Amino acid sequence: MVKCYRLDEVATIEEGKIIPSKKYFTNIGVPLITADNLKKLMLDGDIEQLPKVNITFGKHCKCVPVPAKTIILTKANLKDTNKYIYQSETELCIASEIVAIIPNETIVLSDYLLHFLRWYKMNKEWQHLYHIPINLPMIDIQHKIVQTLNTIQLLLKSKEPLLTAVEGLPQHFDNVSVQVEHHSKSLHYGFQQAQYLYNHMLYKIFKGEHK
Repeated sequence: MVKCYRLDEVATIEEGKIIPSKKYFTNIGVPLITADNLKKLMLDGDIEQLPKVNITFGKHCKCVPVPAKTIILTKANLKDTNKYIYQSETELCIASEIVAIIPNETIVLSDYLLHFLRWYKMNKEWQHLYHIPINLPMIDIQHKIVQTLNTIQLLLKSKEPLLTAVEGLPQHFDNVSVQVEHHSKSLHYGFQQAQYLYNHMLYKIFKGEHK
């Protein structure tokens, strides 16, 4: 059974606030997400390098804390936002140029929503997020779908380090250049097929063709 919801019916959408003053920054605290450091985080994944704030100051600090499993987007340039969608693993604070989507995981799994948002073409103002329609199967079906999509995505994440390792073999072994070139081409093709499979599955799942 698949039911259609509006995004704001299955998730809380939080708008970030202004960046707190320096006196609220600490060595140990809650990482702060801005548009700039979201891009850095997407590149290196090192959340420990982000500035941190002390949210115990509450209203004085004017931070918006969000829980783990929240999905983070930039409010500007939503049409390009598929490149910068982040799923938090810990509690975070969000700055004014950030919007957070906190899924109600009794209805929609965070991972399922993450894949959906990476597929969905967003080209309007960020307030449009409230009205995005999403078709949701039962939670157990979402679990199965997410397991498959996550497996493919994990494979795709290994692309660059694996290709770099293979293409670096000639410097360690003699007379392997031809074999390495062949294997490199095969790997490139394999990853292209994996990306195609991921995109095709997203289309079929979120267009409702998986039923």
